[in-house]
Parts: sequence; structure tokens; C-alpha cells
Amino acid sequence: MEKVANKPIEDTNIRFERKFLFENGHTQDIIQSVYRNSYGFREIFHRRKVNNIYFDDSNYNFYKQNVEGVANRKKLRLRWYGEDTLAIENPTVEIKKKIGEAGDKDSFRLKGVSFDLANQTADEVHRLLVGKTEHYRPVHEALKRLHPTLINTYERRYFLSFCGRYRITVDFNQAFYNPNYTFLAQSQRKINAIVLELKYAVADDNEARELSQQIKTRLSKNSKYVNGINLLYHNDLA
Repeated sequence: MEKVANKPIEDTNIRFERKFLFENGHTQDIIQSVYRNSYGFREIFHRRKVNNIYFDDSNYNFYKQNVEGVANRKKLRLRWYGEDTLAIENPTVEIKKKIGEAGDKDSFRLKGVSFDLANQTADEVHRLLVGKTEHYRPVHEALKRLHPTLINTYERRYFLSFCGRYRITVDFNQAFYNPNYTFLAQSQRKINAIVLELKYAVADDNEARELSQQIKTRLSKNSKYVNGINLLYHNDLA
């Protein structure tokens, strides 16, 4: 088997990720409010489309633990960027960990690896992925026990405060797909909600409260994975 170039751990800093939900907002209005924030946010990266395949076990325990509010939990996904959702290029396997109110993430980058959802099913991608992660046992062993449960996409813009301690992302144009469909487009469901996420180190939590007060919507426990499963499976798993 080919040796895959990779970067096993990409992000191991525990941080807060506070989510704010705009159910009927306009993207440009929300972005303008980010610019008006007194913490001096500026855009630091180009807009890009984010694509994910989420994995869960046969009992959908990742989903259920999120819904039940289990304090310490995980979820696993394959993430890639690009306008063509079907073309998976240089993806990253991510294990996202929730530790109380804070979060952490381990990443396994698959450089030079590609899959094609136009000609391969999500299950086929999963089987190939198991083989390509043998060099990183935690991901490899986890994937062997899981299966694809959701594909989702959205557009994202990135902002950084003047002090450099706070990051904001704005996610919009969310779409969800059932990985069991041969033609994914047939299962597409969209929602208009926009998610603003404020990310910062645990040590900066007190000051972050002042920043958060300038975001004119409610703090939310919004989960794209939970939303997608509910949307596609009609709450059958709840």
C-alpha cells in the first residue's frame, strides 16, 4: 500500500468555541456587524467552501451524546475544501473532542489523497479511508467501528481581532446530504440559518464576555451534525 504523507496532529489547543445562531439573517449584514465590533476584526482568509463526511457507530452514539448534552464526547469527520463537493482532494480526518464547555481537535492530514463521490459511494470512500490511516492508529481503529452518516457543506469566512486573541468564522449556505444515496443531489436539504462562531483560548474567557455582548443574537448550542441528522432522518434517532 502506498505510504501517505500526513501530519498527525494539527490542532491540540483546548479552546472555547461559542456559537451564535442567526435564523433569518443576511450574511452581509452579519459580516458588517463583525467589522463594527470594537475588537477590530479584519478578514484574514479568502471565502471557501467547507465539505464534511461525518461518521458514527451503528447506534448513532455521537449524535445521541450531543443531543443529551454529555459533557465529554467526541465526533469524527472527514473534511476537505473546494467548490466541487464530489471531488475530495487532500482531506483531513478530524476527531473533535468536547471537554465540558471547551473543545479540542486532533487532525490527520492526507496529503496527495483524493476520492471521487461522483463515482465512489460514501461507503467506498470509508473503506479506502480505513486503509489510508493505518499510520495513525487512533483514527484507523475509530474508523473501523464507524460508518458514514451525513455529508454537509457550507461557505465560510474568517476574521481575527486586532489583539489576535479572538477568531470569528461565519458559516452560511448550509446544505446536507444523505450518504446512502447513490446520487447525493437527490437527498439535498438546505437551511437558511447562519452560524457565527467565536473561538478563543480558555484563559481569555472573561474578556470574551464583553466581546460577545456586541453580537446581536443568542448564544446557541447549535450542532451542524445534529441539525443534519434531524433534517435527513426526521428525528427517528432521537
